[in-house]
Amino acid sequence: MKEENIIAIDLGTTHCKAVIINTNGKVLKTFQLATKPMQPKPGWNEQNADEIFNAVIKLLQQSFSFCKEKDIACVSFSAAMHSLLAVDKNGKPLMNMLTWADLRSAQYARELELKPVAKKIYKTTGVPIHAMSPLCKLIWMKHESKKIFDKAFKFISIKEYIFLKLFGKYIVDCSIAAATGLFDEKNVCWYDEALNIAGIAKEKLSELVSIEHCETELLPAIKTKLKTKNKILFVLGASDGALANLGSGLFNAKNMAVTVGTSGAARVTTNKYVTDKQQRLFCYYIEREMYILGGAVNNGGVALQWLIEKILQRNFKDEKVFRKIFKEASHIKAGAEGLIFLPYLNGERSPMWDENARGALIGLTSSHKQTHIIKAVLEGICFALLDVINAVEETSGSIEKIYLSGGIIKSPEWVQMFANITGKNIVINDAADASALGAAFVGMKAVGLIHDFTKSNLFLKEIEQFKPDKKQNAVYKKYFSIYNELYDKLKDTFEKINAIKM
Repeated sequence: MKEENIIAIDLGTTHCKAVIINTNGKVLKTFQLATKPMQPKPGWNEQNADEIFNAVIKLLQQSFSFCKEKDIACVSFSAAMHSLLAVDKNGKPLMNMLTWADLRSAQYARELELKPVAKKIYKTTGVPIHAMSPLCKLIWMKHESKKIFDKAFKFISIKEYIFLKLFGKYIVDCSIAAATGLFDEKNVCWYDEALNIAGIAKEKLSELVSIEHCETELLPAIKTKLKTKNKILFVLGASDGALANLGSGLFNAKNMAVTVGTSGAARVTTNKYVTDKQQRLFCYYIEREMYILGGAVNNGGVALQWLIEKILQRNFKDEKVFRKIFKEASHIKAGAEGLIFLPYLNGERSPMWDENARGALIGLTSSHKQTHIIKAVLEGICFALLDVINAVEETSGSIEKIYLSGGIIKSPEWVQMFANITGKNIVINDAADASALGAAFVGMKAVGLIHDFTKSNLFLKEIEQFKPDKKQNAVYKKYFSIYNELYDKLKDTFEKINAIKM
């Protein structure tokens, strides 16, 4: 069979990537461009949609130069969830795009959460009520940015904007739609009650299509920019979270994907739609009988970056600094000699969904040194993820293995710590860019190169396994028990602090 290439475009909040993968699942080349988030006010997080589009065009140009055009099977997309952009009748942005990290709608999210309808919204959409969701962002816009709200022709995500600029169509895959808080998971359609609360009609949203939906008719100006005359298949793809699971070869709820990058997430793939009675978790549609169940945390590597840059006054991007920090922390006993870190520096999503949550060091004494704080921060990030893992297990059953990806895998010491804290076998496979690889697998299925997503396992191999140390796990269980009590004890305090700041 002729070897072809899939170009996977991954739209992140700090970088956009093009990962070129052949039909044997081998990564041939990666191109990456930084995209700068903007924070005009505390809690606001925006991006320029045209900057991201221009990055995509450059990545496509680089990819097309690397590949022979006749050898391109398709281009397939992965994108971060929860973005929101208002555009006018000509498709021109009326505002900067709001990212998942934008918290300006927190007050409206809290008000909605207190209403009886909130539980029904969660059970229908699988999205916890939180400022991250486009539903809450729209409510904020309706009240606080009425001119833009009234003028908007469509409300779309960043991937929808890219496809609008490439093809002139308003389309959204059900995976991205499932994370909006506006999507009926069981009936696979826009959810009227949520639309009414947001104050919009479904005509203000894009047409729902499958993750395997293809487009070929690039707009003439785009063809000129890309210097292409052939019809290349562009596959819509899915959300980065869903694709990270597909890209790691996870198709049942016994194995979990955990990603620790800037933020973090823990997800299982399940064949049924299930929600958590305590509303701690999301459940997002991918396709019929395929969902991702899990939770995301705001404070993964970003908490470590805060420690290194703001507290230690060192360069976060310096690999030598990185290695030294982990080496120093490895000499400190489990539990950092009684020091516990709550990593909620940017509020928190799962499992508490509280924008007011704050970071805290508990148990600090005069005997603690810098290395103890480093250890506590690393442990605190792991504890936050364990909180989500436990909620998933309570909802869908026990987890046998965790497939780990993201920046955490650069440090064997941190991975071993994560194994010791969770008590689970940790697997590192060769899906370094799991979301991009997942997008490639969706592309392969869309063009008929594979007929079942489970066939993607043929392209993956385990590189390394980390087994938990039972003695350290026993120590960590005691510390996690204390960690688990702290948020509830400090919740009201966090709210009072936030009220004074406002």
